[in-house]
Amino acid sequence: MKMCPNCHHPVASDSIFCENCGFDLRKAPSKPKQSRRGLRTAKPGKGTKWLTRTVWTVLAVAVIIVATLGFSFYNKQVGKEKQVANMADMITNNQSNDLAKVMVSDNPNLKITGNTVQPLLTYARTHKNYTKAFQRALMTSGETRDQSFKLITDGHTMLVFPIYKLRVRTMHPVLTTNVANATLEANGTPLVTAKNSHFTYTAGPLFPGHYAFKLSGSRSKATAHANLMKSNDVHRQISLLATGTTTGKDEVSNDADTTSDGQPTADEDSADNKTSTGKEATALSSSDQEGINAASNEFGFDVDDNTYTVSTPADSMLEIKVYDKSSGQHEGTFRYDQIHSIVSEYNPDTNKFETND
Repeated sequence: MKMCPNCHHPVASDSIFCENCGFDLRKAPSKPKQSRRGLRTAKPGKGTKWLTRTVWTVLAVAVIIVATLGFSFYNKQVGKEKQVANMADMITNNQSNDLAKVMVSDNPNLKITGNTVQPLLTYARTHKNYTKAFQRALMTSGETRDQSFKLITDGHTMLVFPIYKLRVRTMHPVLTTNVANATLEANGTPLVTAKNSHFTYTAGPLFPGHYAFKLSGSRSKATAHANLMKSNDVHRQISLLATGTTTGKDEVSNDADTTSDGQPTADEDSADNKTSTGKEATALSSSDQEGINAASNEFGFDVDDNTYTVSTPADSMLEIKVYDKSSGQHEGTFRYDQIHSIVSEYNPDTNKFETND
């Protein structure tokens, strides 16, 4: 027997209409199937839930892996690593116009062009390990050790990935001459004409790199070469002083940088050390050459481009002074710990020897 859902009167199991109220039993809602124990069919069990969770976990892990691989691929192809490598290649391959496009100046008065960056390319050609150190420093700290170049973001790709450029710290060397009406030049470009015989002029803004300063437009001659690369080179004193000769003409070639009194500039870190005092690396002992090579590898200068003096300030410690071979200019002072194979460079700003970390 079954019950009429309308009046709850018992009706025969094969009845189509309720005999009591006439309700059409075919319209009655069907009852849910029951299990053997008279219970409703069970909901999905723990096994189904576990399977669902597993699927979602696998999908989540897959998404993370794909995202990680995608980011890694992006970084190697067009990300920070690739962009910095491209900048280094532009320096190595003398791509001045391309290099200028990824540079911005800290001084709006310096317009960066393919010609502007040439002093840096000249410096890099004579210091063959510089580019390697340049690239490594930008990747590790975002700034070169000499603090001349710093990575900055200049927009984003796909609104996420940064586009990098290099902010340049400009140089403002102070030139001095004792020749009135002579023209002061930097790498062949006229800067200013001296108004009197005790003339001082702050040049710049100049792009970091190698410069040849000289006098022109006068019988008096004076030249000075300088690598303007470090923080203490920003306002470097450059002397273009001419001294009288026995012929009555003012003729002097000042290949080493000079002070305002015409005397050779003392070392950046010790007044007792003059320029042009070093020896070829090959003329030194094998122990000294080991320290020079270690400093060259760590701080990115070419061994053959310089001369050296080596002393022993402490047991198992070499102090290496480096001078530019062509100009005699002091390039830096390094210490090599022979026991631990650690190289450090003297920083005149902090008055300390610092590692390249």
